[in-house]
Amino acid sequence: MKTSHADIHSIRAVRTLIADDSPLMLKTIAQSLALEGNFTLVGTATDGCQAVRQALTMEPELVLMDYRMPHLNGLEAIRHIKQSENPPLIILVTADDTPSSEALAKAAGADGFVKKRGNLHDQLRSVFQKLFQFAAGTFPGPEKRKPSRPRGRR
Repeated sequence: MKTSHADIHSIRAVRTLIADDSPLMLKTIAQSLALEGNFTLVGTATDGCQAVRQALTMEPELVLMDYRMPHLNGLEAIRHIKQSENPPLIILVTADDTPSSEALAKAAGADGFVKKRGNLHDQLRSVFQKLFQFAAGTFPGPEKRKPSRPRGRR
């Protein structure tokens, strides 16, 4: 059973695909998702063709897509994925932070835009809150986490 975008915010873990040709960025973005706790990583892709194939077969609710990748760039991949029957939300994650790149991303069908420069985790959190309408405090950053309880009896 597919989930509509309107229902995503009520899901405990959003099925997510990361597409980036940089192993470091794949790891960094995956760590950000793990910190948030509301996302399940269902796959990674290292080029645009893989991203399209995996998005169509794995049916994630969210794709974090790099702009510049081999074989098919992120914008082309977004266009292909958005043509599917129930396309996922897609956030373009890029080092190209020119105003024209953000406009091109929106024109291709991207639902969000994040720059790799600066605090990537905070930028992702901000876009997640807008797209999924999570209530404030749903994403407890390290500074807001509750202290853990002692495990043993005393």
